[in-house]
Amino acid sequence: MPTKSEPIIIEAAGMRIWVDYRKGIGGDEGLTFDVTTVGDKDGDRILRFDCFSKTPHYHVGSAPKSPVHDMIAEGIADPVRWTLEQLKTRLPSMVAEAGYDDIAKTIDQAAIAQSLTRAEPDIFAKM
Repeated sequence: MPTKSEPIIIEAAGMRIWVDYRKGIGGDEGLTFDVTTVGDKDGDRILRFDCFSKTPHYHVGSAPKSPVHDMIAEGIADPVRWTLEQLKTRLPSMVAEAGYDDIAKTIDQAAIAQSLTRAEPDIFAKM
């Protein structure tokens, strides 16, 4: 039975970043970073990073329409740290790539990076 932990939530203009630990089907597990919309389209998935132990992968755009990006095939050695780096430095471009230009234009990248840095001890404690 898949399980989830209590999430760490970071809110910003038009979006929410959820971080939780998931145990899923097939014994795979790990941290998930889920970026969703808030407001008019509350809960639409923008990005999801599944930093699982066996099959780490990420999605840019709403699943199931978005392709699955295999982190191992892309040479990503530490999925959690890589994901944090992407969210801290590339979030507006990734949100725009997912088709949410209006949200991407309002993202304060420095504020997101600061929020994630403050949350890192709690994020790593979930591993």
